[in-house]
Amino acid sequence: MKKIAFILIFLLLSTLNFSLAEKTVLIDKYHDTDNWWGDPEGTGRVLFQELYSMGFRSRVSTVPFSEESLKGIDIVVLWNPNNPLEQSEIDVLVRYVNNGGSLLILGSNDMDMIDPTRDSINLVLKNFGIRMMKNGTDDPTNRKGCSCTPIIHNLLKHPINEGVNSIILYKPASLEIKGNAIAIARGDNDTFSIGSEPIGGENVIIVAVYEEGKGKVAVIGSSFIFDNGKIGDMDNKQFARNLFAWLGNDSSLALPSWLLYLGIVIAIFIVYILYLKKIGIKNKI
Repeated sequence: MKKIAFILIFLLLSTLNFSLAEKTVLIDKYHDTDNWWGDPEGTGRVLFQELYSMGFRSRVSTVPFSEESLKGIDIVVLWNPNNPLEQSEIDVLVRYVNNGGSLLILGSNDMDMIDPTRDSINLVLKNFGIRMMKNGTDDPTNRKGCSCTPIIHNLLKHPINEGVNSIILYKPASLEIKGNAIAIARGDNDTFSIGSEPIGGENVIIVAVYEEGKGKVAVIGSSFIFDNGKIGDMDNKQFARNLFAWLGNDSSLALPSWLLYLGIVIAIFIVYILYLKKIGIKNKI
């Protein structure tokens, strides 16, 4: 019985170690001349505190995308880039996803993202059936504060939306999809986008994803959803946990690490009780 108990404990600890295996998230700073967005020590501090507890680690990149710069990277994040991608970088990112990598792009409305940058991002995204539109989104009956802060509650059943009732965004652009891409967050009947490409209602797509094999792409129309000032609103934090767990190809990552450890402790305790009962039975005999 003791041997069985040790084997069970070993298997449980091995499972925990696998669940908490580190995933590396690369934050692109080369295309962010403001050097502000998504900094793990700055505007992305709260997000990355969550991600660190899930077993992620971060790496900030200040060089162009290349095969070399993406070696060992599990998730690439473009957080509101304001410099266009070069064609060589576009090709590298497409190959990266096709080879099983995960890509997250956080955009912005037509006032905060210049056309050349949006166009270069769309050259990447067209390979995965997603396009970032040139507009800005509002919802007059579901917003917090100004007209550029819509609350989105029309969510598709998807692992990223597990336990999420609504998310709030700031200055989001809407997205267009085709092919194998799917919309997992849309507007409702009175949501609308204005600008060069106006649309309304459930045609307003705020979050879209693509998946082929292990390769994954997620696009969010807003860059503010995960910054320190917004991640605590609505269900943005749980949405973030789910999103990175999905991109990291491990749904167990969405669970808080303390919960995984608690499960191990409970399992060990049960094995120990069974062992004591076994010893008690032997003593009676």
